Amino acid sequence: MTVTTTEILPEHLKITAMFSMIEITHKIQISPKGLIKGFLERKRNEHQEAYDKLVASAPGEANAIIGVKHSTAIHTFPEGTFLFITYVGTPVVLEERNIQQ
Repeated sequence: MTVTTTEILPEHLKITAMFSMIEITHKIQISPKGLIKGFLERKRNEHQEAYDKLVASAPGEANAIIGVKHSTAIHTFPEGTFLFITYVGTPVVLEERNIQQ
C-alpha cells in the first residue's frame, strides 16, 4: 500500500478509482505505565500500530492512500496521560500509465 501526503501524483500514475475519505484516531499512553504493563509492552510500537490501523481501514480494492494528514492531541485522565493521533486520507486505486517520450 502506497501512503503519501501529497495529492498531486507523478506523471506516470493515474487515479482509476477514488473512495470516501477515511479517518482513524489511535490512543497512546505517554505517562508511566507501571512496572508490569511497561515490561509487557516494552517492544510495542504504538506509532506503527496507528499507521497500520489507517492502512487496514482502506477498502480492499484501494492500493494507495493519498493526501494523508495527521493531527495530535494530549489529554490527561485519572488513569494516565494519552496522546491521540488522528490520520485522515483518501483511498484510491492507482495505475501506471504509459508516457510517450
